[in-house]
Amino acid sequence: MGFWLLLILALVVIATVGWFRWQAEQKRRALLAEWAAANKWSLRSEDDSLCSRWGGTPFDEGDHRRARNVLSGSWKDRPFVSFDYSYETHSSDGRGGRSTTTHRYAVSAVQIPAWLPTLQVVPETMLTRLGNAVGITDIELESEDFNREFRVHASDPKFASDVLTPRTMQLLLSREHFSWRIEGTDILCWQPGEQHPAAVTAAVATMLDVVAGIPSFVWHDRGTDTGTSVLGGAP
Repeated sequence: MGFWLLLILALVVIATVGWFRWQAEQKRRALLAEWAAANKWSLRSEDDSLCSRWGGTPFDEGDHRRARNVLSGSWKDRPFVSFDYSYETHSSDGRGGRSTTTHRYAVSAVQIPAWLPTLQVVPETMLTRLGNAVGITDIELESEDFNREFRVHASDPKFASDVLTPRTMQLLLSREHFSWRIEGTDILCWQPGEQHPAAVTAAVATMLDVVAGIPSFVWHDRGTDTGTSVLGGAP
């Protein structure tokens, strides 16, 4: 009797937790739908073509990649997309057992005025610090505070230095830290978990502040004149 009672209690707890999670997800999706309607964006349940649109973290990892709750439209007159991204990884215990882990991220991207070389900035963590011990180094910039808080990778170190001006580095230090990358004609960011309007708004506003801070000579070198326009702020 004791075993069956414990089993029933465990099933009740699992069912209750599952119900609350389902309720929370329905509320989140309703909030995303309201946000999309308020900004005249489209909202699609899924668009897995986005899983192969960019390279690098977090897109080149795992399998069963999916892009769900896809918001798309215009942010400050620039094409914009945001979605829940997930992929799976698998491990074995060496005795025939196999487990699967689902990794979830909130991803947002905004188109920028011209193609730019790849530049990635991610928060410094214990794991990334361990990378230094095995020779995985990042680009060091003139701000020691910034170097302690972020890791910078770029195909062109000079481009990284041009984009990450002292003012931009100070801006990034003053905001919530997250991972972002300039890749081709997009600037995109990703954070663990699911997308929420407040977090997406803050991250995209910061990314566009970074774009607005790129010196004019960087754009001129690539045949684009951005004039004095500022790409930033929330929609």
